Amino acid sequence: MPLGLLDLFKYLLIALIWLFFMRVLRAVWVESRPATQKAPAESRRASRRGAPPQAAPVATPAGALIRLRVTPPGGSPSHNAEVRAQGTIGRSSACAIPLGEDEFASSVHARIFQNGSSFMVEDLGSTNGTTLNGSKIARPTAISKGDKIVVGRTILEVIT
Repeated sequence: MPLGLLDLFKYLLIALIWLFFMRVLRAVWVESRPATQKAPAESRRASRRGAPPQAAPVATPAGALIRLRVTPPGGSPSHNAEVRAQGTIGRSSACAIPLGEDEFASSVHARIFQNGSSFMVEDLGSTNGTTLNGSKIARPTAISKGDKIVVGRTILEVIT
């Protein structure tokens, strides 16, 4: 093989290693930021990508609560969870809905909050993102009864 071609492969390999290294650093940086700093970065990304269609909002009085059926990965039994006004979802035990052993969920992955008379779900800059009814969300999105939110490999279904 010509030496010039070997040099080209060597430089391509070095570039790929650096790209991998930068991606790992970015993932660590996103995971380590406080939740209050994650939301603005996500909203900037959302404005560049465009937004998914919004669902019809859940009409609720102020201070109401929303109930979710939480189905963890791996065949664990489902359980119900409630969020009043605002709550976070993630692996951290400090979250309103802790996901425990879901290794694909961030420590503080998403939040559900009341906005007027409706509830919204928002991804907090997680590494793997949050989906609502099969579409990845990029900004706070209204949720309604029957919607399925996927955080990591955990499925949360809105039941009221």
